[in-house]
Amino acid sequence: MKRIFRVSVAAGALFCTGAIAAAQDQVQIEAGEKLYDEHCASCHGEKLRSTGSAADLRELRAADRPRFDKALLEGRGQMPSWQGVLSADETDQVWAYIRARAR
Repeated sequence: MKRIFRVSVAAGALFCTGAIAAAQDQVQIEAGEKLYDEHCASCHGEKLRSTGSAADLRELRAADRPRFDKALLEGRGQMPSWQGVLSADETDQVWAYIRARAR
């Protein structure tokens, strides 16, 4: 009986940990959406729907994170550098939003 109880407690803890992580991810995504709307949507399109004048960010894959960071921090073509404008946490939030809407 004690063993069943311990297993149930452990399973419950794992479930709660997963739920907390999912909630934290959702908070990151929502914060990233607000930042995207404020800083990126005018060129990259509302809700990441590219207008054709800038890269379609929905095409970015997880492995593209270093390229994304470099473009964001250094600028690229007509895109300005966002270094000093967006913090590292805000950059992570924008990335979370982009990845949540990736194709």
